This record gives sequence, structure tokens and C-alpha cells, in this order.
Amino acid sequence: MAMVSSAMAGTAAVRDAAGPDAAAFPFRCELSLAPLITFWTQLSAYHEFGRGPIPGLVREKAREAPELAGVIDDLSVIGKHQTFVDLMMTALFPPAFWEQEYGAALFPLELRAFYATPPFRRSLMNEDGTLQGRASFLQKRSVDPARAAERLWLAYELILERVYGLELGGDVPVMMFTTTDSSTGLDQHFRLQFDWRFVDVQLVGTKPPLPDGVRQELAAGRLDSEKLRQLLPAERFVLRGFMIVKAVDVTDQEVLSSLKRDLIDKDSIVRRSSAPSSGGPSYASASRPSREIACSS
Repeated sequence: MAMVSSAMAGTAAVRDAAGPDAAAFPFRCELSLAPLITFWTQLSAYHEFGRGPIPGLVREKAREAPELAGVIDDLSVIGKHQTFVDLMMTALFPPAFWEQEYGAALFPLELRAFYATPPFRRSLMNEDGTLQGRASFLQKRSVDPARAAERLWLAYELILERVYGLELGGDVPVMMFTTTDSSTGLDQHFRLQFDWRFVDVQLVGTKPPLPDGVRQELAAGRLDSEKLRQLLPAERFVLRGFMIVKAVDVTDQEVLSSLKRDLIDKDSIVRRSSAPSSGGPSYASASRPSREIACSS
């Protein structure tokens, strides 16, 4: 199966398409399939993926393609070993759901894919791998600052977990993407779910110390990103690997929620227009029952 589009499998350097906000993000991020290779090669025979010949085959093929375990600066490296990459990716994108599932592998901490299922590529991906559509969060907040802030916090959470053994347990806001269906011209809504288990943190030099007082502040949620910048300098860490995103089509739910919101707005207008004036009694609304409509997303 050809799982990387021809436009993405060329010889363009990875860093050339890092996106407009790459410079503002202080951490160095590098694409590598080393965590995926490690997943396959260290599988126990008792693991569901550890049964059968695939782990042994991955070990053999990994020795023949050492560049996949290194830093991938050129996507043609993936194209060169496409069959092997396809085999390893079956752990994340089962072949049985290949034509139905919306899923992709992303550059670490970027909304840019280098590998995707056909439905994801058609509905959510531009030719250069960037995600297409209008982004929003389920929480009420400005999208761009929120996305930048969550990206930074995710980097710190990964560092604290992988390097210092601290799990903050923070919730990452659910991201919604709205695209236009090419066949109908109507909006299509997706809920994006991210998985960063295949992002490793590499130390550059010695590990910066983390005082006990800071650990307590982190546990209490009282430490801001500016203090973390000072304690954990970005140049001391590299985020290497890739992320997974699965998208769920929630168009029906979003359309229904929109209709409910419209009904609530119209009901509110009717209530205001029929409210009694300050100068006298109202007989029209005296016996009108209240009506509430639950809005779900």
C-alpha cells in the first residue's frame, strides 16, 4: 500500500515546511521512527503484537534500514523503505480499517502529517502534509494562543515525565477541525485525538536540576511556563519521534448541536419580545410554561 503521498515523498528537507510558528516554539523537534522500531523489537511474546513472525521481521529489516532509527531530515528516506514502514505502522493503523479510519502520523508537536490513511488525506490534509480546515477548541478560547500555549505545555509535560519521572496529569483540550466536504460542499466536523507515546526526550548535556520546592509547586499546579523556561532551558532538550492523531467524524452531532443553539437563541428572542413593558401588565405571557433545551456537543 502506498501510504505516503507523492508530494510528501520527495527530496524536500523536512525543516523547510516546519510551519509559520516553528521559530516561536523554543524546542528542537526531530522526526524519527526509532520509538516505533523499539516498540516492535522489545515486544514480549505475551503482547498481542508479539505473537507471530512480525517482531522478528522488524528486527531484521531495522538492521537493513538504520536511517529510519536516526533523525529523518528528508522524507524520501521513508519512501525508500515504504514497505517496511507500512509493516510497522500496522500496529497503529490496522489494515482492516485502512479505508475507513481517519488517522495520521505527525511530526513531533506539529500539526503536519508524513503518513496518513486515505480518508484522513482526502478530508484533513493539504499536499504538504499540513492539516487543512478551521481549528477550534471545545473550550471557549482564542485558537492560536491556546494552540501555542498547549504545545508548549505538552513539551514541558513530556520532559517532566520522561526525564524527571513527574506525571502532571494535565488535560489537553480537545481540538476540533472543520473542513469542507469536496463532494457536497458542506462543512464536515472532526474531533482530533492525539497520542504522543512515540515522542522521546533526548538530553543535550547534563540534566538541569529540579529543586524539591519546584516539584511541590508543579504538583499543586502553581508553576507557570515562564518559570519552567528558566528551570528547563529549551536548548538542553530535543523532542524526537512522531505523534499519532485519530480523527472522529462528529458532523451529525455538531449539526444537531447547532440546531439546538439556534432554537435556544430564537426562544430567547421570543421571550424578550413578549416580555411585559414597565408601564402595565401582560396577559399573553402570564401562563406560558418555561422551556429549556439541553445543548450537547
